[in-house]
Amino acid sequence: MNRPFAILLRAWMILLLALLVVQFALAGFGVGYGGGIGPGFELHFRNGDALLYLYAVAVVLALAARLGAKPVWLTALGTFLVLLQHGMALVNVPGTLWGQSLFLVHALNGLALILLTFGIGRVVKGRMRSGAPVSG
Repeated sequence: MNRPFAILLRAWMILLLALLVVQFALAGFGVGYGGGIGPGFELHFRNGDALLYLYAVAVVLALAARLGAKPVWLTALGTFLVLLQHGMALVNVPGTLWGQSLFLVHALNGLALILLTFGIGRVVKGRMRSGAPVSG
């Protein structure tokens, strides 16, 4: 275990968790601003882009922390889920059954990301407490 990188990863996951909660608030703001995809969602889009890059950095931090395979795979899964969010936003057609269904999956995927991020933080914390080298 590389303790400084493990501490940094733990803090990084707390930052990501906070940004994911903010992302939900920004989505609500966008809906309340006018409902359609427009200027009300600008901050939601920008935060989403930041989340993608920050989650990608989390994978590198998980590798550097040397806490085993589980944190690495979970951060990679988180990165994939954020990328999936971007894909759903790109292929969405607002005002259609397809679009509304995709918005539902988009919101559920966002909730899954919050739970996953919280879980990764707990795994990292647990592995740091054990202090022993971990294989997976």
